[in-house]
Amino acid sequence: MINISANSKQLDIILPNTNRALAEVIKNATPKELEILSQSKDLKSVMNSLLKQTSDNSSSNKILLNLLKNNPTLKSLGSVSNSVKYLLNAIKSTQTELRGTLQTTEAKTQLPIEKQLKNFLVDIKNLSEPILKQKIENSGIFLESKLKNANTYNIKELISNDLKSILLQASDEIKNSSNPNKMELLKQVDKLLLQIDYHQLLSHLSNSSSIYIPFAWEQLQEGHIEIKQDKEKKFYCDIDLTLKEYGELNLKLTLYDENQLNIHIYSDSGKLKEMIKENISSLRCALIESQITPREIRLFDTKPSVQSPYENSDKPIDLGFEVKV
Repeated sequence: MINISANSKQLDIILPNTNRALAEVIKNATPKELEILSQSKDLKSVMNSLLKQTSDNSSSNKILLNLLKNNPTLKSLGSVSNSVKYLLNAIKSTQTELRGTLQTTEAKTQLPIEKQLKNFLVDIKNLSEPILKQKIENSGIFLESKLKNANTYNIKELISNDLKSILLQASDEIKNSSNPNKMELLKQVDKLLLQIDYHQLLSHLSNSSSIYIPFAWEQLQEGHIEIKQDKEKKFYCDIDLTLKEYGELNLKLTLYDENQLNIHIYSDSGKLKEMIKENISSLRCALIESQITPREIRLFDTKPSVQSPYENSDKPIDLGFEVKV
C-alpha cells in the first residue's frame, strides 16, 4: 500500500539550477512579480533565495504557484503518458527508417530507452496495487528526494528504474548517437523532463504530492493526483481526469480515523454519472474488502468552485510521501 506519513521527510526535491519548470515561470514573470519574489535580478539567485524559504515566505510561494498554474508553456504540455507514447512512436519510426535504408537489424537500431519506456507504461487492465506503487515511486518526481536519502549501496538500483534518471541518461545517449532523427527525439525527451519538473515544482509550492497518472488507458487524455495530509492526520486526495468520451471527472477523497473514507465525485456527463451510480455498490464492497469504511460516497453535477476542500485552510501541512516495502 502507498502510505502518506507525517513522520517522513518533506519533499525536498527542487534543485535551484535544474528545475526548468521554475526557470520557465521566472522567464514569464512580470518585473513587478519578480520584485515581490526577490530583490535579485539574477535567475540563479532568485531560485536559490526562493527555494530556501518555503515555510517562511508563503506570499512568494503563492505568487509562484499562480504563475506556475497559468504559464502558457506549462499548461500546454499535455499528459506524461501521451508524451511517453509519442516518444516511443518516434523511436519506432526512426528504427523503421534505419532498417529500410541501412538494412540493419532491430537489435542494432534499438535505443536502450525503448524497452524501459515500454515497461513504464502499464495498461490500466493490468494494473495492480504493487505495480501502481512501483510506478509512482519511479515516476521521476521523487528522484532527488530518493537520492538524498539513499546510501551508497542502492543508488545504482534507484537510478536504473527511475523515469527521470532514465530520460537524463537517454538524452546523453541520443546526443552522442548518429541517429538521423535525434533532434526530434531530444525534443520529446526534453518535454518529458519538463513535465516531471512541473510536477516536482507544483508539489514543492503547494505543499503536497503532485503526481501524474503513470499508466496507459485509451479513454484517458490527462490525469493528475494531488495528495495532502494535515496535522490532525487526515489525508486528502484530489484525482482530476479528462476522459475522451466523458469529459472531466474529478474525485475528492478524505481519509480519517485510519480507515474512514469520504468520496465526492464530480462530472457533467449524464452517461458517466449513471454508470457510476450503477457501480457504487461494487465500489463500497471493494473498499470494505480492503478494510476501508466508505462513510460517504456522493455524486455531484459540477466541479466545486475551489480546487480543493482543504486548499484554503490556514493550518500547516505536514507532508511526506513514503512507499512502504
